[in-house]
Amino acid sequence: MAVDEALCRIAAAGNWQPVLRLYCWEPPAISVGYAQSAKAKVDLERCRRWGVDVVRRPTGGRAVLHWQELTYSVVCAEDDAQLGGSVSETSRRLGECLVAGLARLGVNARLARGSLAGAAAAASGAHANVPCFSSTARWEVTVEGRKLVGSAQRRFPGVILQHGSILLGPAHLGLVDLLVGLAPAERVFWRQVLAARSTDLAACGCAGVSSAEVGRAVAEGFATVLGAKMRPAALTATEREAADVLARQREADPEWHLPARAEERRMPATDAAAAGAGRATCA
Repeated sequence: MAVDEALCRIAAAGNWQPVLRLYCWEPPAISVGYAQSAKAKVDLERCRRWGVDVVRRPTGGRAVLHWQELTYSVVCAEDDAQLGGSVSETSRRLGECLVAGLARLGVNARLARGSLAGAAAAASGAHANVPCFSSTARWEVTVEGRKLVGSAQRRFPGVILQHGSILLGPAHLGLVDLLVGLAPAERVFWRQVLAARSTDLAACGCAGVSSAEVGRAVAEGFATVLGAKMRPAALTATEREAADVLARQREADPEWHLPARAEERRMPATDAAAAGAGRATCA
């Protein structure tokens, strides 16, 4: 997550090119939205016992369990000819790229036509502590009406960052047991809701497909929809240094701090996983 925010900062300074990153998490982790309180949303002690890290992401939205999933992130200019425009326009275009990529795996995915305003309300009211995948926002990716990819977008000065979680298997259902403030009956209810309203690639006929294969398909989908040449690239020394500095700053910030020094551990693991699934720059 520190890498993604560092890329945004570098882009805002004028030194940038559009970037698609694809990565997995080791160990599994919950990411909370940048405006959320981890202590108020997540059972930190149970996460510790389960071996699940907790981190804060620079985008908004509700808690997401990164387990049996592939995370994507896109950094581009706000006035990018292909991906720029309003929040809705960018979300739709990125959704089209994801749908095209998933089609290469034989997945018949569609974009949801729900309300952006309704999704924002669901994320901020009394139900803000329920799982992200229990509801679907406009332009998110679904299969037969069930959410497969959850996404969140944030605008920095002149720069767009969009994160998303592509579910590979059913482990995301375990998030219900890692949230606080839910009575036993409520956990049962929300697990049923989550199971009914979400799906994963294994359930869509892609059991056994690796995260690397999914990553390659997604990158090909972006290339097809955008008419762009995707060029695999590792983080530069400048990007790595910026991410390291940002991680240390976050670690020292009591308003941002989360247990287990997860941000600092995450970056090497993230890049190791991404080496299989790939980071691509659009040219």
